[in-house]
Amino acid sequence: MRRRILLLGGLLLTGLCLSELCMGYPVRAAEPPALIPREVLFGNPEISSVSLSPKGERLAYLAPDQGVLNLWVRDLSDDSVPRLLTRQRDRPQRGAAWTADGRYLISTRDSEGDENTVLVRIDPDTGDMRDLTPASGVQAQVVASDREAPNELVVGLNDRDPRYHDLYVIQVDSGERRLLYRSTDDGRQVSVEWLDGAWHPVLRSEVLADGGSAYELKLPGDADWRPFLRFGFEDTISGSSPGGFTRDGRWLYGTLSTGEDLPRLVRWSREELSSCGTVCQPDVVHRSSSGALGVSLTDIDTGEPTLLQEVDLRSRRVVLDASLKADLAALKTLAAGNDFGIVGRDLRDRLWLVVIGSDQKGEEYWLWDRSRRQQRKLFTVRPQLEAYTLAPMESLDLRARDGRRLPAYLTRTPLAASVPQPLVLLVHGGPQARDYWGLNSTHQLLANRGYHVLSVNYRGSTGFGKAHLLAGEGEWYGRMQDDLVDAVNWAVAEGFADPDRLVIMGASYGGYAALAGLTRDPELFAAAVAEVGPSNLRTLLASIPPYWESGRVIFERMIGVGSVDLDAISPIQHVDQIKRPLLLGHGANDPRVKLQESEVIAAAMAERGLPIDFVVFPDEGHGLANPRNALAMTALVEAFLQQHIGGRAEPFGEVLNQSSMDWRLRSLPTP
Repeated sequence: MRRRILLLGGLLLTGLCLSELCMGYPVRAAEPPALIPREVLFGNPEISSVSLSPKGERLAYLAPDQGVLNLWVRDLSDDSVPRLLTRQRDRPQRGAAWTADGRYLISTRDSEGDENTVLVRIDPDTGDMRDLTPASGVQAQVVASDREAPNELVVGLNDRDPRYHDLYVIQVDSGERRLLYRSTDDGRQVSVEWLDGAWHPVLRSEVLADGGSAYELKLPGDADWRPFLRFGFEDTISGSSPGGFTRDGRWLYGTLSTGEDLPRLVRWSREELSSCGTVCQPDVVHRSSSGALGVSLTDIDTGEPTLLQEVDLRSRRVVLDASLKADLAALKTLAAGNDFGIVGRDLRDRLWLVVIGSDQKGEEYWLWDRSRRQQRKLFTVRPQLEAYTLAPMESLDLRARDGRRLPAYLTRTPLAASVPQPLVLLVHGGPQARDYWGLNSTHQLLANRGYHVLSVNYRGSTGFGKAHLLAGEGEWYGRMQDDLVDAVNWAVAEGFADPDRLVIMGASYGGYAALAGLTRDPELFAAAVAEVGPSNLRTLLASIPPYWESGRVIFERMIGVGSVDLDAISPIQHVDQIKRPLLLGHGANDPRVKLQESEVIAAAMAERGLPIDFVVFPDEGHGLANPRNALAMTALVEAFLQQHIGGRAEPFGEVLNQSSMDWRLRSLPTP
């Protein structure tokens, strides 16, 4: 039995500036730090999405060509010249991963953000490209690959039914495919979670009617599937699941939170699974001391975990294989107090691709040669940042009004004087997601412009234990919003945030929270910025993508369908409470939060004569993939904030004209 290997990389205004920088109030005696150009923070990186070939001989990566990110490849010999493989001129190329033999690169694309992903094969020698999956209307998901079958990929396609993905084996060289597994063969919607190297489904799961989950097992040689594990809703949403077998087939590893708040890494032996029936007790490998636990490295031959990572406000490594300690010690010295991660390896496990980064420094890619114990710097992602002073990000433990812990991050503006300054509350999306410590371009931009920036992992966020996650059930517009308000009130009480110049800003769920901030707490926030945010939960639920169908019950339960009045928690129903200005942005092709979610609240505000700026990007989906569009939206945010709470802003220049932006409603003067 061989372990499945996932392929990764390649599933958030007014005032026209005529001078180099526009100053708001108050006047500060000290010389302000240089204005960091938007392009430096949000434009094309010099390099990104670096991938090491299986033999450790070549690198594939994204870098600009004629102003657009494209795919390049270069040999690792010192005198090699990078070769351009793709020639995108409108929308950026996506990153790529190598096939197990290094013969091809596999990348993806969609049509202007519609999330109907096409799998693309690219020849790294010639740049020849071929679609391996249907070119439109079908979403492809890479499910498995194996180094002993380098010409094959197992891919999920929803071509038969847009709600469900059937599994196909695709020949990379020819594009031929054969059906492997139909997700509804037995009348249930069941998803394969793990396959062996011969592509036999071994582990599969089903989401139950109450939001729980059930797993079935079919070991090689078994005639039928048999029940294996069953989890309730609480453990399902918090990530309890078997992951997959090791490459040698001896162990099945998984993560459990049953009966405990924090996750633990467990494993079942193959011998026990052959005879234990439905009562299979695992061995505990490691109990996490943090709410998030993941496997960072596995043994290159057996597939057993060798290095774990726990993440709370900050991360820490847990070494399971003592032979790694010398390498990790050398990398810690190289990182010089900054964070580092191992993001790629060759098949001999001799070369490691390492990323080093921090909250005040752009990421760097290094190559670590384990046998020679030598490091080699490859790239700096955004070298232009080195010319500017970045602000540190503080890790905080705040408390909600009911005593719940609120892990948060704060970046203070270096322009701050002795008096309170404006503050932007930046709300993450999901909401089953989280904020992390590290370099955050939005934090840095806003701090440089004169605003404190606060990000809060409100209840319902992942990564801080099961109880913190489940405390968000049914609390949209309720306690989840209270947490955000409590964090802002803390900043005001501490004396560094001006209570008259508070802004709430976010995308996706963060956009919803921004709309909720204007309607639920209309006196608290001076303004709001919302991107791709739902305003009406009834229409949101009626229009979610069909391929979310299997997880609909979990999504609905976390919102509170059946126990909460959806109208009462929909900002569109409370537009009459809005008193403050709103900047609203949306991608026209968004399949998750339809454009109508922004259109209806923009129209309602306009009808009431409320200050509203509403922009639509016709070539984007749930987020802005094109840097030209991201720069335009950032420029609008700068001008909007300067108008309503003071601060600095870079002049528009040509940034709006270079985007696809359609400015539908405006309260700002024309640039």
